[in-house]
Amino acid sequence: MTAVARACARALTRAGHVASVAPVLRLSGRARDSVGLDPDARAANLRGRLRCSGPAPPKAVLLDDVITTGATAIACTAALNAAGTRET
Repeated sequence: MTAVARACARALTRAGHVASVAPVLRLSGRARDSVGLDPDARAANLRGRLRCSGPAPPKAVLLDDVITTGATAIACTAALNAAGTRET
C-alpha cells in the first residue's frame, strides 16, 4: 500500500495539492483476524485499537487495500480525528 500511497501523493501534488505519505496509524493491542467476522464483530475487534504514532496531519486521505464492511476505514478515521485530523 505504501507504493500506492506514494503514487496518489504524487498525483495530488501534480494537481496542485500539498500531499505526502504519513504512515502514522498503528494497531495497538490484540485485534483478531477479521475473516469470518460479521460487521458488528469487525467494528468491535478494532474499536480503540488504532492509534497515531506521530503527529496527525490536519487533512488526510485514507487508503485501504480492501473495503468490506468499512470497519477498518471507520476505526482509522476515528483514530486520526482523535489525534487532531480535521478532514479525512
